[in-house]
Amino acid sequence: MKNTLILLTLLLPILCFSQRKEDINPFRLGVKAGVPVGIGVEFEYVTPLLGNRIAPFISYGMLPYDDLDFNYFEVGSNIYFGGRGKGGYVSASYGKFNGEVSNLENTNIDGEDFTNGVAKEELASFNVKLGWKYGKTLYFKWELGYAIGELPTEIEVTGDINGVRETFQVSTEDVLEYVSGKGYPILNIGIGYAF
Repeated sequence: MKNTLILLTLLLPILCFSQRKEDINPFRLGVKAGVPVGIGVEFEYVTPLLGNRIAPFISYGMLPYDDLDFNYFEVGSNIYFGGRGKGGYVSASYGKFNGEVSNLENTNIDGEDFTNGVAKEELASFNVKLGWKYGKTLYFKWELGYAIGELPTEIEVTGDINGVRETFQVSTEDVLEYVSGKGYPILNIGIGYAF
């Protein structure tokens, strides 16, 4: 751990100052919207590695909407095809989705009807995306891809069965309609400022 901190301390100034400012705007701060991020912010830094092609990023999004409340965290790296940190890129990242769905009404796995159900779930994934960034200082970008991760087939729900509050299992498909057992699709658009 100590060696890692020393290495990062030595490399950070080199990464920050090894690019010529007139060639590229390495820092990017933007907003994006889509699935699964909801509405969020993203910070990206284009390093000089491989001729300004490697760009680590971190993003956070959330969507409190009606009966759905979730947040999404993602960290990874974009690898640009061109040497100026723009144009097409592929991306690999780790994502963590925390969600809560309320006011569920359905049937549990035992066939009992329930109301006022609340389900909470955490999903971790490895994400693979293809994207494109247009512009230098002000930019627009889009991404599409797939989040790969083992998803549960059942989710724990707390709800009312015959007037009694109980905790039970329901099918994932009844709560998260757009996911399969192996992952879910990713589609994001964004705008931002590079400096």
